[in-house]
Amino acid sequence: PPSIAITRQATSTFQYIYHLLSVLKIMPVNAETQKALMGVVENLGTAKFGLGESETVGVQEIINDNSDNPSYVLLDARSEEERNVSMIAGAITKDDFLVNPDKYKDSTVVCYCTVGYISGACTLELRNQGHLNVKNMGDGALLGYTLHKTSAGVSKPLVKADGSATNDVHTFMDDLAPLAGEGMVGKSFADPPAVLEAANAAIKEKLGV
Repeated sequence: PPSIAITRQATSTFQYIYHLLSVLKIMPVNAETQKALMGVVENLGTAKFGLGESETVGVQEIINDNSDNPSYVLLDARSEEERNVSMIAGAITKDDFLVNPDKYKDSTVVCYCTVGYISGACTLELRNQGHLNVKNMGDGALLGYTLHKTSAGVSKPLVKADGSATNDVHTFMDDLAPLAGEGMVGKSFADPPAVLEAANAAIKEKLGV
């Protein structure tokens, strides 16, 4: 049954992450942490959304786009619980976008989530609705962003709802916190496997993948 298959995928994913983090303890931080993060992205199955290079924007491109008239609009595809911990400054939500997509038609809208899986599904869903200016954030998405920022010496790369800078980040599960970068403080769901199972079920229903 589909529910059993989804549960098995969630279990396999978390077993992989636990193994990855045990290995990471003996690795140097920056390049190897990025490599480990991309391993998590691959293991989740993000490739099934079929988003190639032309539908993906790298983290460094986002970081470099810090002008007064940015090329990208960031869309936080995570749950309210996750966003309440912190977001990338200036990001909008999916609801913000859907209220008035024409407002963003001349911009490249880049979706992100913890590592790029949920945002990959969000990107595909919006593109299927005709919003071809929507792309996914690559390189591990939010955790890739905080890893790059902290590696560059930024101690508080995200913002709270009141706009204040913070090093708190929702990492979905506690064991992903080391991938967020030095000094980041991870928060997580009470039952991450159940959340992933529910997310996969919703993705299957909406997108058939």
